[in-house]
Amino acid sequence: RSALPCPARPGQAPPPPGPAPTDQAPPPSVQAPPLPNSPRLPSAGQCHPRAMQLAGRWFLVGMASHCSYLAEHSYQLEATTVTVTILDGQSLAISTFRKLDGMCWEIRQRYLPTQARGRFLLKGRGYGRKVDMVVGETDYSTYAILYYQKGRSISVKLYGRTSRVSDDVTDKFEQHVRAVGLNEDVTYYFPQYGFCDSSDEFHILDGEL
Repeated sequence: RSALPCPARPGQAPPPPGPAPTDQAPPPSVQAPPLPNSPRLPSAGQCHPRAMQLAGRWFLVGMASHCSYLAEHSYQLEATTVTVTILDGQSLAISTFRKLDGMCWEIRQRYLPTQARGRFLLKGRGYGRKVDMVVGETDYSTYAILYYQKGRSISVKLYGRTSRVSDDVTDKFEQHVRAVGLNEDVTYYFPQYGFCDSSDEFHILDGEL
């Protein structure tokens, strides 16, 4: 199976972002331009996320995708968190934590910056394995909406600083989902309990770095 847009499982690639909370008022949300009708990620030319503010812990709240795994296993989705660390001031080192068969796993990946601000690249092994990620919209302190593209397949993920987000944020997420031609039939919301905080050394996998 392809690494994305399916949810993170050992041996597969998943992703997210995360800002670090501050005592100052949060900056206005950052939003990518409107999407075209064709299956292509939005331009990140107007999206200028502050990399350092994407650091920290995020909870996977929702995901929209035509991934067959999601459709077949929607009744047993696992609570998922990601921890984002900023490397060299711009690359995103992402650790995804989730359970598989009752055991907590950590999947590590590194997304590299591109020339377009707000757009990152996960290099895969072999032809056609790369994954593009675009920060669609975020306010850094409460939510982040991300696009992922592998080949012609696009998924949209909603992350929160907590496992619950407001109705307004959920509405924003669903608007982004519809903008890429997806709908509620392929939108899934993840459990808000049973999160993994860590994994032991025998349950750590390196993603496609």
